[in-house]
Amino acid sequence: MYIKSVPTPAKGWTMLEMMMAMSIFSIASLAFTTIFLFTIRSYAAIANYSVLDQKNRQAMDQFTYEIRQAQKVVGYSSNATSRSLVITNGVGVQVTYTFDAANQRVTRAGSDGTSAVLLTNCNLLNFNLFMRPPTNGSFDVYPVNMGSNWQSTVKVVQLSWKTSMTLPPARITSEDIQTARIVIRKQQDN
Repeated sequence: MYIKSVPTPAKGWTMLEMMMAMSIFSIASLAFTTIFLFTIRSYAAIANYSVLDQKNRQAMDQFTYEIRQAQKVVGYSSNATSRSLVITNGVGVQVTYTFDAANQRVTRAGSDGTSAVLLTNCNLLNFNLFMRPPTNGSFDVYPVNMGSNWQSTVKVVQLSWKTSMTLPPARITSEDIQTARIVIRKQQDN
């Protein structure tokens, strides 16, 4: 005996169901793509900043060590395109730190023939000189009077600089600002 089966309707998607699925998939894909691109850019910015911060810390360590051990400040100049600070370091070598705004770099040159580039991509560098007159046990600092014999009154050097770096493919720019007040410890009073 043979039983005839009841015909079932054809299974499939209607046009409305297909359009709804496509729109939901498109919105989800757009959201995931946006999150992915944001994550990639954020990672690149953090990596960029990490490299920049490492270079700035190395330069700050060099400045701090040498200025702290300085015997005296010999010279200082500041104009629109460059700034320089000349010290006699702890071993008697005359060291010149120079900021060149046109090339965006800070260099260190010693009278013993040594030379090094401490910072690149440096947009701004300021040296400020201060004195610490012994008044009532106060440790306040005051700007140096640039009159005669000003070199013997410098006891504190303040550094401030700003560097930036751009990663080419994503055009992400990171900036880092460093500042420090360094007390000259070895300087002898005249």
